Amino acid sequence: MKFRSILKNHREFEQSIEDVIQYALDKIIVDLPGDKIIAKERNVLLEAFILKLCALWESFLEKEIVLSVSLDTKNLIETMELNKNKRLDTKLIRAILFSDTFRGFPDVNRLVNFAKRVIAEKYNPFFKITKEQKSKIHFTYAIRNYLSHYSSFSKKKLFSEYKRVFGYRNFLEPSKFLAKNKGKYFEDLANNFKIASVYMRKIFT
Repeated sequence: MKFRSILKNHREFEQSIEDVIQYALDKIIVDLPGDKIIAKERNVLLEAFILKLCALWESFLEKEIVLSVSLDTKNLIETMELNKNKRLDTKLIRAILFSDTFRGFPDVNRLVNFAKRVIAEKYNPFFKITKEQKSKIHFTYAIRNYLSHYSSFSKKKLFSEYKRVFGYRNFLEPSKFLAKNKGKYFEDLANNFKIASVYMRKIFT
């Protein structure tokens, strides 16, 4: 029953990512006429989609962690120093892990380390995330953080990512970057979340 819930979480997440990609490619990243209003709308929507993708990923992660822990609660009990005889269902696990503090995982290595502490190794899907997938998620979150804050610090971090990944010498606003090559970069970053999910769910099949 719990495996079915986990696989459902993956299916719904992967479909949500696919829906965003298809809508962006079919309705937003197309050959636009020279209407500046349309171009501006495209820019706003592409940036909004990055925020949505990260939100979908974070919601997916929360469910994934809770459901994975529920398969074997020994690690959680030891890490949180809980009563060994305490019966933990998914509602209680969620309350223990997420009700008292905000847990965000823009850093995938931090996510993996956290998962290792609370999820039994046999049921830990986060070990399946590859180095390449981690790198792309890190890059996506650099864009997301800049769009969320527009601070000089977040801009500097994003520019560092541009230089690291693409060798850029000049800063490029995310909307222009995401629209390049008919949305190739947007599609790649979005699809990376889906691919990470596919790799992760292999541990449950």
